[in-house]
Amino acid sequence: MTRAFMLAAFAALTTTAFGQDKPKVELPKPDADGWISLFNGKDLAGWEGNMDIWRVVDGYIQGKIDKIGYNTFLVYGHPFSDFVLEAKFILPKGGNSGIQYRSKVMDPAKFVVGGYQADIGGGYWGILYEERGRGILVKPVKEVEPTIKFDDWNQYVITAQGTKVKQVVNGVTTVDFDDQDEKKRAADGILALQYHAPGNFEIKFKDIRIKLLNK
Repeated sequence: MTRAFMLAAFAALTTTAFGQDKPKVELPKPDADGWISLFNGKDLAGWEGNMDIWRVVDGYIQGKIDKIGYNTFLVYGHPFSDFVLEAKFILPKGGNSGIQYRSKVMDPAKFVVGGYQADIGGGYWGILYEERGRGILVKPVKEVEPTIKFDDWNQYVITAQGTKVKQVVNGVTTVDFDDQDEKKRAADGILALQYHAPGNFEIKFKDIRIKLLNK
């Protein structure tokens, strides 16, 4: 498969991710409690990104490269509106990452994404940041930093329902935000995992699952 064909296919994915057509990825079936697994622990089925950065290692998603000149993302090819999302992560000191939600792909060739971001990184743990938009929407809370583990798994829980979004890191609520900006807020969009420029660090994700909420 040529790179040109792959980019064309991804461009189609990004178009379908905003309700103009059917989603690119068919969701796995939910379990008895309504949870849908978005990562099978074996491969990156359903995900698109720069595969020089992203890979599966020992049952987790690894993002790692020596150098990158821009923020890039691993994108799940299905739009979501109201949901609870859970994911586990490990980020070493000095790294920078995040989980995009209700977002959109800005540049399919570079897998550049804009929208709500549940931030991951020193000084920014748990904040709500709008990538390629309004910037910091909710500042960090001091209670979360002491809970961060650099050599073990941390947990993110993200809830989006209507105009409200909530983010919880390791049991600490870091964001409880009602977005009243009618022009800039997002009601739906894709999920994505961030790898931040300039690189030279490793981010790990696993146990990524979502539960859809009734409106």
